[in-house]
Amino acid sequence: MSRTGLLSLLAVLAALPITAAVENANVVGPEQAPLVRENVPLAVVITVRNPNDRAVRVRKIDSSCTCTTLHLADHFLLPKATTTLTVSVDNANRSGPQHQNISIYLTDPAFDAIEAHLWWQVRGNVQVDLLSAQMDPLQRPTDRAWQDIYRYSTKARPDEPQRLSKRIRLSCPPEEAPPGGLRVIGIDYPGTIWGFTHVTQSDGSILLTAAARDPAQPPDEGLRHEKVVVRTNHPDKPAITLEFVTLIAKNAGQVALDPNVPPPAALQKE
Repeated sequence: MSRTGLLSLLAVLAALPITAAVENANVVGPEQAPLVRENVPLAVVITVRNPNDRAVRVRKIDSSCTCTTLHLADHFLLPKATTTLTVSVDNANRSGPQHQNISIYLTDPAFDAIEAHLWWQVRGNVQVDLLSAQMDPLQRPTDRAWQDIYRYSTKARPDEPQRLSKRIRLSCPPEEAPPGGLRVIGIDYPGTIWGFTHVTQSDGSILLTAAARDPAQPPDEGLRHEKVVVRTNHPDKPAITLEFVTLIAKNAGQVALDPNVPPPAALQKE
């Protein structure tokens, strides 16, 4: 190559953007998050660097979600050395943008934990959302706090069965809709408190309504943790398990229920 040609090539290379290697994350940021389907686990390998000027030994690896499996190739890292962290995440009952923080704790308390980040997007097979009384059932809630809800808590006095009320919206992204649209083909519920109805809406989503099975008959008092199985025609999500935590008590208004914490076994009634 001539001197003029070499100089031209160097000028072109110098004009190209420089992309730094991604360390301690699977991508540069959430805008580059990979897309996976709900029924497919996310599997990535992250490069992890020891930022310290001394060798370190790894004591423990922890993730912000118990659904994550982690494997670090090396537990002893030389100064500034790198290793690989293999991550697998179960995406069941997820949809939309996801983020996890992974902490790699070191044996030397003088060093901070090495933090790694994981961003990805999940395309739900069947999206399960809770609706408040004011929400439009033809729209998926925009607030993430109402999306992907599979456990519900309700408390009521025996004389107020009208408080037993939940609206649940089932929907598919366009790419996930089964031929002919999403359908509920059955609901399995062995309990006696709740009754369930469902209707296919004009947009193809399904509105599932839970209410007192017999409003004229006061339900027995007690705290129950029950499972409801909604059977669908979606090939990758044929069964959706919903958990209902229901307290019927004269002092129900004075009791706090956390839908994310199962009630004590001694208080449950099946």
